[in-house]
Amino acid sequence: MKNRWNKDNRLLTICMVLLMAFVMTFTVAETTENVQAASSGLSAYKKISFYKSDKVNGTTYSMKYNSRTNRYIVYATKNGKKKVVLKNCSSGTIVTNGKFFYYESASFVRNGNFGGTYRKRTLMQYNLKTGTNKVLISFGGEGPVDGIIGCDGTYLYMGYETQYGDGMGNFAVVNLETRQIKRLKKDCSTVQKVKNKVLVTAVGFTHGGPVYLINRDGSKCKTICGRAIKVSVKGNYIYYTEATYNWKTRKCRCDLNGNKKKALTSWSRGIAG
Repeated sequence: MKNRWNKDNRLLTICMVLLMAFVMTFTVAETTENVQAASSGLSAYKKISFYKSDKVNGTTYSMKYNSRTNRYIVYATKNGKKKVVLKNCSSGTIVTNGKFFYYESASFVRNGNFGGTYRKRTLMQYNLKTGTNKVLISFGGEGPVDGIIGCDGTYLYMGYETQYGDGMGNFAVVNLETRQIKRLKKDCSTVQKVKNKVLVTAVGFTHGGPVYLINRDGSKCKTICGRAIKVSVKGNYIYYTEATYNWKTRKCRCDLNGNKKKALTSWSRGIAG
């Protein structure tokens, strides 16, 4: 009886060890999969603007301004067939992964020197499969509308639209889960994943703008350059063309953490590099 009890105990111990090994293996695999999914998040969403269409999952999305309603019409074209997807879009730049649109809807009030003024502004999520809209954030009072410049599925990146097209102000990060918004009071144009950070540029402005690194949630902002007109990431470096307001430029680089800054050319007239 005692020998049988010992055998049963050994069998139970072996089963528990195997179960724990399985659970640990599954957990590690799941964590790796989640990390990989998060790392490719920003690249899963394409930016669509009124002057540049883009293709997502075989469908080309484009926008056209309706001067009668002061809003944009968003179209989807596939296999030669074009249909209207949205009519209530107020932002001239939106993002999509082929499943959702993120955009702002608002009532136009008036034009100004630095862009339009709107009221009843709402940040929206449109489900392409169901054709339904969801209000994420409602903004009170009057103000500029946001152009959406990027999304990784958890965080949405946007900025106030100006007369400069891709040049936007008051960069913001929206947590789509908590629906909280963080404004950084910086200009912006593009977002790009660099290592475990997000690289933000303001190259959409004719005169250039800041280049900075942030955490995905918008925290720990690190300025690389106060004013750059060209930015690219190649290999282990971030390259940027620094500029002054009297149009002297020089080409520079830093590592992917924003450190080890180095001027590659001397200051000169025109666009360096």
